[in-house]
Amino acid sequence: MKTSLSSKAVITSEKFYNEAGKQYEEAFGHDPGLLRIDRKFIDLLPSDARVLDCGCGTGKPTAHMIAESGRAVYGIDQSKTMVELSQEQVPNGSFETVNMVDYIPATEFGGIIAMLSLFELSREEITSMACKWFRWLQPGGYLLIGVFGAEDCTTTPDMYDSDGQCASGIDFIFMNHKVKMTLFTKAGWKLLLENCGFEIVHEETDVFSPPPATVCDDEPHYFVIARKPLSRSP
Repeated sequence: MKTSLSSKAVITSEKFYNEAGKQYEEAFGHDPGLLRIDRKFIDLLPSDARVLDCGCGTGKPTAHMIAESGRAVYGIDQSKTMVELSQEQVPNGSFETVNMVDYIPATEFGGIIAMLSLFELSREEITSMACKWFRWLQPGGYLLIGVFGAEDCTTTPDMYDSDGQCASGIDFIFMNHKVKMTLFTKAGWKLLLENCGFEIVHEETDVFSPPPATVCDDEPHYFVIARKPLSRSP
């Protein structure tokens, strides 16, 4: 369902999430589809896995679920407020304020999650991140992404790149603010991940309808779990 927007300006994501804080968690932290895919992903990981949460938000539910499973969680987010909330709510996790495109890890990971945190990146940045995730994972490690497929949102032909794999400038109403998204198609995501060296393990779709008070469009989620093969080099 499309949502009407009050007279709010388009703002940067860093400023927005600094202001949103706990309100964001209260609105989106109980999405049953997200909780289900998080659990499926965590169950694939070794009990001693180190897991990176790219765009950790408030730490709930994803980083909190990882920590509760006994695995080590490392979270990064460009919002200082979100990182402070994560540290408060997941005290045994490690969190850092940094934009994921600038992040340089000090270790490899058994799992990496990017859950609904890529929308404002350009196609080039998303492509770069996908290849970085492959390099950052240990052989046999798993990646979970949560995104929207471009074909599941309102688009026009001129928004798509010449190969039809990615669209930009897509309008979306999120917590009473207009955002512009860059989205791969579902086929585009699979091709990108496979070109980086991943094997697709699982994919599913789900539509989440946020509470009306959040003033947000319905979210057509596309979840993908991919694996870095044991024997393939990046």
